[in-house]
Amino acid sequence: MAVAAFVIVPSSTRGAIVPGSLNDVAAVRTAPAEATEVAPQSAAIVEDTETREIVAQPTLRRQIPRIRFAGNRRTYEFLIAHPPFATQLARRLSPPLERYTVTQIQEGVYTVEDRGALRGEARLIAAMGDHRVYRFQGEFRSLAHLLRFKGRIVLILQYREVRQGNLIFIDSDPDFYLRIDHPFFHIMTKLLSPLVISIVDRRVQTMIEATRTVFDRVRTDSSGLYRQMRAWPEVDPADAEAFRQTFLDKENVQ
Repeated sequence: MAVAAFVIVPSSTRGAIVPGSLNDVAAVRTAPAEATEVAPQSAAIVEDTETREIVAQPTLRRQIPRIRFAGNRRTYEFLIAHPPFATQLARRLSPPLERYTVTQIQEGVYTVEDRGALRGEARLIAAMGDHRVYRFQGEFRSLAHLLRFKGRIVLILQYREVRQGNLIFIDSDPDFYLRIDHPFFHIMTKLLSPLVISIVDRRVQTMIEATRTVFDRVRTDSSGLYRQMRAWPEVDPADAEAFRQTFLDKENVQ
């Protein structure tokens, strides 16, 4: 949902997929079909019954390798706190995301669409410290719409700021859970898991590249980006103002 959170990553340090740099998509692993225990730190913040159900009994789980962004917590948290705005920036700066839209319909609830390939509702379930938990419900289509199913997804984001000498990074560790409740499609998805995984990997990699582009532009040229966005009709002036107040000295930017 920064773009990456609705998933918004860089260098991989353990075997899973994340926003930042994807060293080896093949290294991403799928969890066993059996019930999955919620990690203790996640259990503490996931009190939503439906979210716990999806995490405990996923049709498919993807543990995404650690992603490293060159930048600080302020940039990361601003982007994940403004999903529609972050997506608008990504669409402008990364052409592969031109079809992707996120619209806020109420506090913490968003519609997400990718021109028929993906359509549904995303909801922020928990935001505590360095954790974010999102739940998505909708319809997914791929392979020229030959593969089409409805499902529910939980995305758990954990992140932390890391300093190496004079450099500051954000390490992000996303966990992805897909639940298909229809018995037939639940079984078929498990049988076709390599195919489904490849589809997920391609989509995540696109998100990763877009997120990296946005993150780097905010970090290296926030003033120039601010001037550009004021001319983009889709950008809400309130979001542009929030960006200015967060990243720019108002006396130096007109």
